Amino acid sequence: MERYYNSRVRICTFNPGEYVFRDNEASNAERPGKLAPKWEGPYLIHEVLGKGAYKLRTLDGHILPRTWNAQQLRKCYM
Repeated sequence: MERYYNSRVRICTFNPGEYVFRDNEASNAERPGKLAPKWEGPYLIHEVLGKGAYKLRTLDGHILPRTWNAQQLRKCYM
């Protein structure tokens, strides 16, 4: 079962300077409604901390105070 699961896992890695969207549900900024957007952003990857943890930066240059997991991020093509 482990080999079956591991063969289908999609690995997500980001590099500093890439644009990403952040999961709106994970940020808990406000309670989203049924028609609310699912993703916030775009943000820039500021720092890679390892094991799927990233520090984000807004386009204005402000660094967000917490870390984000790769599962809560989606690549943005700009």
